[in-house]
Amino acid sequence: MLAARGAAARRHSFSSQVQRLHSQTSQQSQLTDPTTGANRLSTWVSELGVLEFPEEISLPDKALQVAVETLKRHKTITYEDIVESEGVKQSVYLDYLKSEIDTENAFLELPLTILVLVSFAILAMNVMHQEQLFALEEAIERDLIENANFAWSGNFGHKGLEQVSSIEDFWSFMRLGLLGLVVKPVWLYSESPLNTTTAWASSWLFPGYDKPAPVKNEYLHYAKLVSGVRMRQQIAAEGSCIVPNVLDPGSVQRWLAKPCFPSDLGLLTPEVNEAENFENLQREEFLFPDLMDKQDLMRKILEMEDGCNYAQSIGSLDTCRCSWCKDQPKPRPWVDEETARVEISMVLFNPQYGSYTYVSINFVFNRGGHVYAFIHCLSAFVDFFMRPVSELAITFVAALIWFGALAYATLGETQEIISTVRNSNRGFWRAIRDDYVDFYNVVDWLSIIIGTTAIAYYIRSRLAVAEVNNTLPLMIGASLEPGADYQATAKTFFLAAESMSKAKKDTETLMMFYPLIIMMRLFRSFEAQPRLAIVSSTLRTAAADLAHFFMIFACVYLCFVVSSLLFFGQDLESFSTLDRALHSCFLAMFGDWDWHALSDVGMVRAAVWFWLFMIVMVLFLLNMLLAIIMDAYQMEKYKASDATTLWQQIRDLIQRRRQYTRGERVRLSDVWNTFRKQFAGKEKAMLSSENMISVEFLVKNVTRMPYKQAYRTLVSALERDALLTKGFLTEEQVNKHVEMTLEQMDKKIQDIKADLDFVADKLDFFDRLQAAGDAEYDFYFGAEGHTPDEASRLWIHNSISKISLELQANFAKGLQRIGTWQDEFECEQTELNDSLIEFRLLLHQLFEAVQELSSLVESMDSNNEEPQ
Repeated sequence: MLAARGAAARRHSFSSQVQRLHSQTSQQSQLTDPTTGANRLSTWVSELGVLEFPEEISLPDKALQVAVETLKRHKTITYEDIVESEGVKQSVYLDYLKSEIDTENAFLELPLTILVLVSFAILAMNVMHQEQLFALEEAIERDLIENANFAWSGNFGHKGLEQVSSIEDFWSFMRLGLLGLVVKPVWLYSESPLNTTTAWASSWLFPGYDKPAPVKNEYLHYAKLVSGVRMRQQIAAEGSCIVPNVLDPGSVQRWLAKPCFPSDLGLLTPEVNEAENFENLQREEFLFPDLMDKQDLMRKILEMEDGCNYAQSIGSLDTCRCSWCKDQPKPRPWVDEETARVEISMVLFNPQYGSYTYVSINFVFNRGGHVYAFIHCLSAFVDFFMRPVSELAITFVAALIWFGALAYATLGETQEIISTVRNSNRGFWRAIRDDYVDFYNVVDWLSIIIGTTAIAYYIRSRLAVAEVNNTLPLMIGASLEPGADYQATAKTFFLAAESMSKAKKDTETLMMFYPLIIMMRLFRSFEAQPRLAIVSSTLRTAAADLAHFFMIFACVYLCFVVSSLLFFGQDLESFSTLDRALHSCFLAMFGDWDWHALSDVGMVRAAVWFWLFMIVMVLFLLNMLLAIIMDAYQMEKYKASDATTLWQQIRDLIQRRRQYTRGERVRLSDVWNTFRKQFAGKEKAMLSSENMISVEFLVKNVTRMPYKQAYRTLVSALERDALLTKGFLTEEQVNKHVEMTLEQMDKKIQDIKADLDFVADKLDFFDRLQAAGDAEYDFYFGAEGHTPDEASRLWIHNSISKISLELQANFAKGLQRIGTWQDEFECEQTELNDSLIEFRLLLHQLFEAVQELSSLVESMDSNNEEPQ
């Protein structure tokens, strides 16, 4: 309360000083003609110290008239003048407040957004542990590619997985390559022993092993094969053969001797995501090392290749181990012309890292006769909590920060929606559409939705892993004691592993997009700092030029893409389809091309296309794109050259906080809330109001708002509105402005030339004209007949006389004013003396009253003592 009274007293004192200054300086000073005494010019000084002239001036002296009009034309009206005289429109002022509040809030969100990104990165890295999964999957893929050899010649296998090019190679790989790699019943030596007559040990004992090595179903020494190997395939439906219309269908059928099974699989090199398709897979067969030894497994593979034909020829079809082949009406091999894709899958458990790995070896048979082989691994950890305590602590802290930030963002956006709907009279959806939806609000909701969905997907993946964990004991029991339900348990385990793999992959894919959304939120915070906003401002400034440029760029680029598709598509897979050609041409623009592959289609054709592409796309268009961006960057950098730095802005925020704590300023949000209360929360009506806001209005209505802050914010609001209205001049506009200035200068030069010609004509006229007694004549020729020294002394004498008269008049007025002040001072001194005399009489009366009171007290004391 005392601070408020003190501030009010200071404001009153400042206002009274301004009024006294106005009363003293606003008195008109008149320039009078020393000879006639007529008023020639009336001026006054405003409160801000600016020389003011009357609106309409009529002076007999034309030179003085022209000078005054020139001064009036060049008079500068400042924003401070407008604030003092007129005030600021409420819409302009509140728009400035809203901009400042939003900018400050966005800037304050920058540390929070960075903290969200860092916490999410720590959480994702500690939960995913991609480096461990890479080590697992890389070891498995390398082993299957390099060590699953077939086509043996002695101790050397000539082919591997990537050399499988036919159905025969596929079965050879399965029987001699994969089976020999996965199933190892004896200990393998580094090389074949030189002395073949020695009985070399087939197993070894190691410390800590319950049984001699090799351990059954062990893979790569550290992993364990769970259940066995599953084989499934995707088949193509029978279709019509494409033949010339001139041929007879019956003869063509007899000539071909078998139907056609068209398929779009394997047209080009398959991608790994095709291995994640577990739908429509048929002809399921299992290889169980727990149920059969290596020889039985090899025999089953042979019978799958043979289609149980040998078993049927010897009359023992029931002994065939291929269940699907045995159930067919006629002997059929497991892989035939219908086969489009074969998946060989197995699940590996690695107790060293505590992980499951679903290994999928895929063979895609295209209808050209080529076989594509590739490996795809999907891994997941058994238990997230089986980590060091220090790592778990960091992970939990990061998770709490990230969850808290996600909840904070959700709460803030929800409150903003509620506030928007309450302040609107147009219904829920229209209010959301018109008053709430913008780019960064959409970004915020995308971050919330993707973050929440990522949590849901992660929980789903952990539930899928829990299902595998629950099935693993049944699979271990069936492996230790195989029984009739072994295959059913294995099917259940493989289905759970499939669900786990898909859930893990979906979670990783979704989490990949979250940092990209956080990047957009970072750009919003960057825009609150002029030097950090250069990148986004550059793109915004260059948006119009980029839009027009990309229309040309896209058309020219598409022409080259189509030409590359026609030139190289038949010979190079990277140009065989439109999407691949788009990607390959994009890489070529940045120097990633294979000239040897391009030249295979023809040296001249490839050189012509390549030269044209490099000259047009790289040398011309790509450099033009860089020029557009750099031009906009230079402009934005120039704009931000005088802007505050990040550290200065941080210091300003700290200083504002300290000033608010000391009561030297109020928060802009408090000013905003004051206007909201006046308009009952109707922000749209509040922002559209055209009421004029003055400094006194803000000081009166906003609690504890200092006069200086009110004045400063009003001036800043006007400056911002003028900047938004005027905008920043582009280079083209600057050139036009310079051109107009030069034209005006040329026009003024022509006017000066015309004036000089006029003066010359006047001089010539006056040289030939004599009109004694004329004032103008006397002014120019009054000193004729005198020497130059006499003329100079005469002019000095007249000038000093005029100045003396003016000084005498001003001195007289000053003395008169001093006399008036002296009279007023004598009156005030007389009043002060009278007051002192009255005060002295009051003191004398008070002294007499005290003496009387003292005598009364003494008499009362004496009366009290007498009865005693």
